Amino acid sequence: MERIQRNGGTAGFVTAVCLALLFIVFASSGLDMQAMQDPAKALPALGQKSGVFASTGVLGFLASGFGLVFTFGIWVRLREKSPTRAVATLGLAFMGLTAHAAGAALLWQGGATLVALSARDQTAAAHAWAALGAVNQGLMAMGNAFTGAAALVAGWAIIATGAMGAALGWVAVVAGVLEILQVFSAQMALMGLGFLFVIIWLAWGGAQLRRSPA
Repeated sequence: MERIQRNGGTAGFVTAVCLALLFIVFASSGLDMQAMQDPAKALPALGQKSGVFASTGVLGFLASGFGLVFTFGIWVRLREKSPTRAVATLGLAFMGLTAHAAGAALLWQGGATLVALSARDQTAAAHAWAALGAVNQGLMAMGNAFTGAAALVAGWAIIATGAMGAALGWVAVVAGVLEILQVFSAQMALMGLGFLFVIIWLAWGGAQLRRSPA
């Protein structure tokens, strides 16, 4: 079980790096969440910067996969002192990370398909983009809600049990709250703050998991 925790800690570092790169790549695209919903802006951007959007898809997959490994490490660390909250953290994270991975795939592969379609029929591509955007918004909302809830529950368990240090627990709680708030707002400032706290949670939590429990 100690190996699972150490591997989970390493995965936390990798996930933190992937999320940092993901935010930088998305910010460099010149689009915000509102602009992504406008096919007149989004489809040309996807066509001109296909490599950038492919990178976001790959990074989204990697972050989701390694994030799940990190969560297994958290589950192992918490399961003796707080078994119910440990299982809840794992289940909520699995739901949320699956939704994020699906959203990344939808934007990457679906977006590329619609860029090709727009060269032949811009009207059909615009309507299809609106539908794709609606599905993606739902997946992102689900992902943020469940991953936010997972971080919130993990933070609660850490604070209550002292399994990994109260300060780390509060960082997880704040990260979870910021993720959940993104369900209701697409402001870039909120997104950036959410990314920052999640990255801190992953990196700090990863460092804690790589140490033997006290």
